[in-house]
Amino acid sequence: MGTEAVSTVAALVALAGIAGAAAALHRRRGPVGWWHAAVALLALAAASAVAAVAIVLVARERPLFPLGHAAYLIGCGAVPATAVVVLAGVGLRRGRLVIGLGAALLVVLAPVGWYASHVAPYRLRVDRATVELPAARAGRDPVRIGILADLQTTRITSYEQDAVTRLLAERPDVILVPGDLFQGTEEELAGQVAAFRRLLGRLRAPGGVYAVRGDVDTADRMDVLLEGTGIRILDDEIVTVQIGDRTLRIGGNRLLWAPPVAVAVRQELSASPPDEIRILVAHRPDAALGFRPEADVDLVVAGHTHGGQVAVPGFGPLLTFTAVPRSAAAGGLHEVRGHALYVSTGVGMARGEAPQIRLFTRPSVGVVTLR
Repeated sequence: MGTEAVSTVAALVALAGIAGAAAALHRRRGPVGWWHAAVALLALAAASAVAAVAIVLVARERPLFPLGHAAYLIGCGAVPATAVVVLAGVGLRRGRLVIGLGAALLVVLAPVGWYASHVAPYRLRVDRATVELPAARAGRDPVRIGILADLQTTRITSYEQDAVTRLLAERPDVILVPGDLFQGTEEELAGQVAAFRRLLGRLRAPGGVYAVRGDVDTADRMDVLLEGTGIRILDDEIVTVQIGDRTLRIGGNRLLWAPPVAVAVRQELSASPPDEIRILVAHRPDAALGFRPEADVDLVVAGHTHGGQVAVPGFGPLLTFTAVPRSAAAGGLHEVRGHALYVSTGVGMARGEAPQIRLFTRPSVGVVTLR
């Protein structure tokens, strides 16, 4: 089910709610009361229920994203529009104050939705964290790991350029790219290959730049986008990098972290010589769950969750699409099963049928310092 269809469904729901509110207020006899507001809300709820059933029937395999998109459009469009009609008929006069205030509060959902769509997704920040290494891997200078995850865009704009500029300004020794570069159609991809290569070709670090494939990096899309950039794709393999007096072993897991070849990479990485720093990069943070508690790995870097994109203060992300704890999926550096796991909140956001919003989860580029 495409985004145009979801938008049409949401628009029809809005019309149903507005019509219900207008009809109830037009036919009132005497003062406006709870009954009139209830009719408007019932009309809106009934239309929303019909829309939800229609979406589930049409998008049988993956209804969650279109349902979420429709819920966002209805909540931030249809509900405020209905509330405006109720507010216009009720006003804030004596005897109608509670109903009027309730409608006014629902109207506030519209600017919240606008902020979530047009402001919050671009409030990029640099997220910094530090990992203390075992004494066996001590060295003179710290090692800075730069992280650019989940660009997940259909085109390169000044926003993506700024993300790369801000990451390079941190002067990382190594840059890791945990997948999900482009999410769009083949036609959109063809028009953006050159722009992607120019952007990603800017990524430079003394120890190199390494990427793994993500959910939207289907077929050979990542190969096409990274051609000529100097970025190396780690398809279940390990590279050894020298940074000053430190030796780093960086392993990369493909999208699926459970197959034997992925397990073998993690086993080989944890069995590295005791004086070598061990880092695993994977798109999904679930790869961290593949290590045994006794495995000697220093850092796992992942993306995928976008910090949930929408979070509730005090609770965290509403959806994480991962088995790691909710607190870790929210982003940043955490300890999971005895290992340091850094989950980037990402630069971009889910597209296609998903609602393209962020709320209480700022996008970021990351820098993890190993001391």
